[in-house]
Amino acid sequence: MFNIGWQELLIISVVIVLILGPKELPTALNTFLKFSRKVKRISRDFLEETESILSKEDLDKVKETMRDINYNNDLTKEIDEIKNIKE
Repeated sequence: MFNIGWQELLIISVVIVLILGPKELPTALNTFLKFSRKVKRISRDFLEETESILSKEDLDKVKETMRDINYNNDLTKEIDEIKNIKE
């Protein structure tokens, strides 16, 4: 994801332990995990809502196409009737 190797992770971990200390580290990790879960949930909800909107738009397009087809069928019937009357 961020192209971080194991050396970078080791350095970041050591710096975090030095800054926070071993007593504060579990609570900081817990807070970080809660935050990451919220971000994942929000992004998942956003994607689901976007897909829902897109599918509704697709359905609207299909409905409009069906209306056009019905209109064209009615028009075709009227044209056939006019041809029959003229003949």
